[in-house]
Amino acid sequence: MERSRPSGPGRPNQREHLAALAVLLLLPVLFFFPTILGGEQFMGHDTLQWRAGAESIYDYRAEHDGEEPLWASRMFSGMPAYTIHVFKSVPHLDNLVFDQLRMIWPAVPYWVLLGGLYFLFLLMGARPWAAVFGSLLFGLTTYLPIIIGAGHNIKFIAYSYIPWMLAGYWLMTRHPSRSLWGLFLFTIATTLEFRAGHPQVTYYFVYLFIALYLYDSWRAWTSNQLPAWGRVTALLTAGTLVGFLGTAEQYWRLMEYAPFSIRGGSALGSGGGGLSIEYAFSWSQGILETFTLAIPDLFGGSSGMAYWGDKPGTSGPHYAGVATLFFALIALFRSERPIKWLWFGIALLTLSFAWGYHFPLNELWFHLLPGFDKFRTPEMWLTVTVFSLGILAVLGLEELLSSRSSRLKPYAWPAGILVGFGLLFLIGGPTLLSFEKSQETEQIATQLAQQNNVSADNPQVIRQSRQYVEGRLKPEREALARTDTLRFLFILAILLAWSALWLNRTLSDRLYLGGLILITAADLLTVGHRYINDEAMVDTEQTLTGVIEQSGQPADRAVRERIKDRIPQPRTLPLDDNAFNNAIPSYFYPSIGGYSGAKLSVYQDLLDHALNAGPQGLNFPLLDMLQVHYITTRRELSIPGFEPVFHEDRSWLYQRTEPMPRAWFVSDVRSVDNPREAIMALLPESDFDPRTLAVVESRKDIQVEPDSASSVEILSWTDRRMQLSLSRSHPGFLVLSEIWYPPGWVARLDGEEIPIHKTNYALRGFEIPPGNHQLTLAFEPRSHRAGSRISWVANLVQWILGVGLLIQWIRTRQQGER
Repeated sequence: MERSRPSGPGRPNQREHLAALAVLLLLPVLFFFPTILGGEQFMGHDTLQWRAGAESIYDYRAEHDGEEPLWASRMFSGMPAYTIHVFKSVPHLDNLVFDQLRMIWPAVPYWVLLGGLYFLFLLMGARPWAAVFGSLLFGLTTYLPIIIGAGHNIKFIAYSYIPWMLAGYWLMTRHPSRSLWGLFLFTIATTLEFRAGHPQVTYYFVYLFIALYLYDSWRAWTSNQLPAWGRVTALLTAGTLVGFLGTAEQYWRLMEYAPFSIRGGSALGSGGGGLSIEYAFSWSQGILETFTLAIPDLFGGSSGMAYWGDKPGTSGPHYAGVATLFFALIALFRSERPIKWLWFGIALLTLSFAWGYHFPLNELWFHLLPGFDKFRTPEMWLTVTVFSLGILAVLGLEELLSSRSSRLKPYAWPAGILVGFGLLFLIGGPTLLSFEKSQETEQIATQLAQQNNVSADNPQVIRQSRQYVEGRLKPEREALARTDTLRFLFILAILLAWSALWLNRTLSDRLYLGGLILITAADLLTVGHRYINDEAMVDTEQTLTGVIEQSGQPADRAVRERIKDRIPQPRTLPLDDNAFNNAIPSYFYPSIGGYSGAKLSVYQDLLDHALNAGPQGLNFPLLDMLQVHYITTRRELSIPGFEPVFHEDRSWLYQRTEPMPRAWFVSDVRSVDNPREAIMALLPESDFDPRTLAVVESRKDIQVEPDSASSVEILSWTDRRMQLSLSRSHPGFLVLSEIWYPPGWVARLDGEEIPIHKTNYALRGFEIPPGNHQLTLAFEPRSHRAGSRISWVANLVQWILGVGLLIQWIRTRQQGER
């Protein structure tokens, strides 16, 4: 097997490692000083959305002595709670240690990330200060401050464990005497990675591990070391299995949920499950926009009128830094280590994945590669690209340090390529780039036409739009691109001059590396600071719930006051608040909207195909079956069947004049053969009336008889358990305005389990015989019970291994001292 190179002449002393780690600990504090020590905190959009959507979960815990609800009732008419707020009953380092230090966010995950990168590069054979340099290349890439400011906290935490997983792999595969320590580290890091709860990050980096494993397998085969590699493979398999089983509690639930979510596809679609390719390839990275890896504002930077790339919008580019590109090129041109082609290949592969619909092969991968169709935002693949380029850059730096020569010629090609690249965009930028979004003039013309009540085809409107684009937008964009191109060339000149001084032996190794770290940190930090959302920073005295309260509308608070004592609470449609991409209203009351990238597919189908059908743009029978009693708006409207009951500060509240209950008996049941027939039956042209008709997806002919004396009484109602008293003189069919979700919901009639029928495409229905009965429903997913037990066992195995290794190490040290 290929082994790591020694870390240069002499062995680094402990003081050098401590100094290197001190730099890595200090940089995040300086970068995020306002939130770590400066009395401020991030409250990004996604953080607020998450907290608002999780309100019913927090309420349930408070009312039931900490019991988990498992079902969240306030978003999208109800969905599994663990898709909103991950519940971890099995303790680990994340909630035992890291969560206790959240008051200095994002220091701890940054320290975990940078510490893991430093350790990884040491294992790969880098000198301590070269390892610091490599740690900064990924640790300070602009994408990380962008997601921190936006509130994508779990995404950042998931990134922080990746280097530790790779370090564990490196110990197992390249340091045989430490393979068990590698197994322990890999297993712990794998568990923490999955516990972070961002499968998309994990999935993308799995490709890096697969590529590395295939490379190592090829090396073992060509060097006739397959038996030894077989033993390593067994360790890797055991580590992966035990590490993943450590999160069985969490991922069994999610795997159980996945087929029923939009990630599992729609029952109305053709073919297998998964997202539609149009949705999955949203936020594909433009091919030319890839050059923002080197020139961040080449395409206008972040969203606003300046950004003109192919994506719908962006918070900023994935800037890799000048040093990353320079030393990566040195590795490609100068290094004799074949592993460089692995990292280069991973960078190219993931770069092509990031191009999404701009790269023809991605449609093939979308249909062939397992899991490829479960995630959107292909540009996220660039994080693996930048990570791989960073490792390649450290190889290049080590090559430079190990083969020091006063001749500059061996490094002429890397320098020449980057200088040529910069000059190309400096001189030929206006020719190569359009500085105009697709259809931008037409979109501006439409906006101007709406403002002036004229046609978008009006020649004067079109002329004004073109003048605005040509006279204002394009010059601003060209100026941004030119300024950053000059910046690129300036930093490159400093980098080349500093390297030339070292090659001519004017600088010592340590001084050269220290200056290199300063140049790199200044480059990445100054660009990263551009895209930190300062508006997302608030005083630490402010709470998430306090900010959400302030962002609510007067009508939201009016609804909450009206329904606070009602059991169960009826639902509301926040009509003008971006209802189905906004969780803020669900903080105040149960909403038929919310904010989630993985909502139930049956519910998404209702939104896509049925909700907006109707003469007024709303399907009112559908609102009735979802028990919508209120509509909030920011304008005065005339809504059939609703009357205004509240108005304050451009905030209106309308109430249903004849509201439907949460559970009711129907007089007729129509059985249909497939989901498409079921959803078509809900459309206005089918004269659907949920008060009298239930549409059931079943080949069984369900017989019901009208019964004017029937009754439904709610005895108790929580998110997780419900009990109803029913009375019938004849066979009947009960419809419950609760979302249909088979895994875990159990219905019992007088103690005997009965089937739950998929009714009205997305609700639950029950056959009820004559007589007086009690119907109970409970959410009892098997994944919750069994997954917790498996997680406990797997984590116990991990810690037993760790304790055993520690005891062995202590004994070895004691024997060595005798």
